[in-house]
Amino acid sequence: MAELIRLEGKRMELEDALGRLARDEAEAQEVLELASHVQRLEQEVESARAAAQMEKKDEDMNDTVTKRAIRNMASVDAQLDALAKSMQADGETFEQAYCKALDTDIGRSMIRTREEAHTLATGGSTEADVAAARADLT
Repeated sequence: MAELIRLEGKRMELEDALGRLARDEAEAQEVLELASHVQRLEQEVESARAAAQMEKKDEDMNDTVTKRAIRNMASVDAQLDALAKSMQADGETFEQAYCKALDTDIGRSMIRTREEAHTLATGGSTEADVAAARADLT
């Protein structure tokens, strides 16, 4: 009889252990699924972070190009003013000298440079963009 009670107790212990094992296995499976989900989320976060950094770099690049283009426009304006002043004859207004300066080769070149800078600053298509597009068509 004592042997039967001992064996019955041992059987109950084994059944409890099997129950705990099944629960532990289910919990382990759930932990693996959660770990996999966390890993996917980390990858998505990393991808989103990389995309945001690329976007910021693009914005910074565009901002830098815009700022440089604006500085170039101001520089061209100052150079055109200096050219007009250097060409201004006695009794001639600055406006007349400016028009005369614009009619020179250097004046026309400066205006083209200023127009290109303005196009870059406003995000338009530059002559180089048009030339590249033409080359792609041929």
